[in-house]
Amino acid sequence: MMRKVYFGRGVENREWGKANPHSLLPIPQSMRLHMGQQKKATRWWAIGFWCAVGAIRLGYPLLAPSLDPFLRQYPLHGDALVHDQIAWTLVSEGRYEYLKGLQVAPAYMWLMAGVYLLMGHEPQAVRLVNGLQGLLTLWGIWQIAWRWLGEKPAYWTVALCTLHPHLLMISGWLYTENLALPLLVWALVFALRANRGREAVWAGGLLGLLALTRANFLPFALLVALWCWGRYGYRPAVSILMATLLVVSPYIVYLYGRFGHFIPIGLGGYTFLWANNPEADGGFRADFLELRMEVGGQEVLVRDYIASPDPVERDRKALRLALEWIRQNPTDFLHLLWKKTRLTLSAFGLQEAGNRRLVRVLGRVDWLYWLFLLIALLGLVVGWRTSWREFSLPALLIGWVWLTIWLYAGGSRPLLPAMPFITLFFVRGIILLIYRAEKG
Repeated sequence: MMRKVYFGRGVENREWGKANPHSLLPIPQSMRLHMGQQKKATRWWAIGFWCAVGAIRLGYPLLAPSLDPFLRQYPLHGDALVHDQIAWTLVSEGRYEYLKGLQVAPAYMWLMAGVYLLMGHEPQAVRLVNGLQGLLTLWGIWQIAWRWLGEKPAYWTVALCTLHPHLLMISGWLYTENLALPLLVWALVFALRANRGREAVWAGGLLGLLALTRANFLPFALLVALWCWGRYGYRPAVSILMATLLVVSPYIVYLYGRFGHFIPIGLGGYTFLWANNPEADGGFRADFLELRMEVGGQEVLVRDYIASPDPVERDRKALRLALEWIRQNPTDFLHLLWKKTRLTLSAFGLQEAGNRRLVRVLGRVDWLYWLFLLIALLGLVVGWRTSWREFSLPALLIGWVWLTIWLYAGGSRPLLPAMPFITLFFVRGIILLIYRAEKG
């Protein structure tokens, strides 16, 4: 019978080299790397590996306008057009214009404005910065994968994240996820080490910046703090919350001074109605303002009903209208939840219905994507059994991402924040399957 080999707590695995005090993953015979091999090859192999990763993740964003079918039609696709206008207005006129109301957090537009200030109005320069942020994401996920799986599986994880179509394609688009991903990954890197006070402060600061990039992640900081309380005690949790509040409070104070209302970075009523209405199909319906909905027994035009010169009042009216539709049509809303789930589980789940025709042929590979997700689920479940305190943190993240998908819209883009961790669990699941196959 094959002897189990683990990264045990405080026990050095001499077939792999450096001890990993957290991983409890059995190593298949085919994956073991002996010390003699490691000393000879690891350094140069690692340098070559990261050079290849850097070439891919820095080269693709610059080539994306000619490779991506959406960007070939228009280089500033979707939300990128609004982000570009906001950032350039900030640079050229010195004012931050809320072109999408209060539904967009500002941090990515501030970053774009900084790039434009240095390089001029050059979206390609922003794409290059997106590539650099992608490398930061990969370095962070390597840190977590090494902690949980060991060195060689960590490289597997990085390689898959490098080539993952969703994670790669987003770097060519001027979307907020490019900044949100490295902030999220590194916030969790530091949260896992939050027993040291400085690491907890770093985690809280990055979670604050994440909330300024994607406002729906502000409550997630509280979940991370609660996890740290259960894992390391109340002091790291307090440090995380205080650091998060210190980062986000200046912008919240600014919003109060400008609009006269308490606004926790952004408001979601307009987006909530955009994704939850009688004609919603799981994504965002572009013409939802022209829909007619029933309120209080009367049929109203959405555009007229939510019209208001005050963006806060307009957002609140949109939220009330969506909640009224859900209250009156609970069965339709449950069916809509299924549509959101189905769209998210598509290999290329695009939120705009008009864009889906372009990739409809790729629907034939959905089964491969489902297999990927099932193996990742296996890795998470088995990991939960062996080290639930550690694995509960990414499980909280995945749960929070799914909650926001069901509240708002489904698709591949909303799942992106969890995708590096889903890929990590996929690698873990593959290793477990290899181990079981070798064990016979």
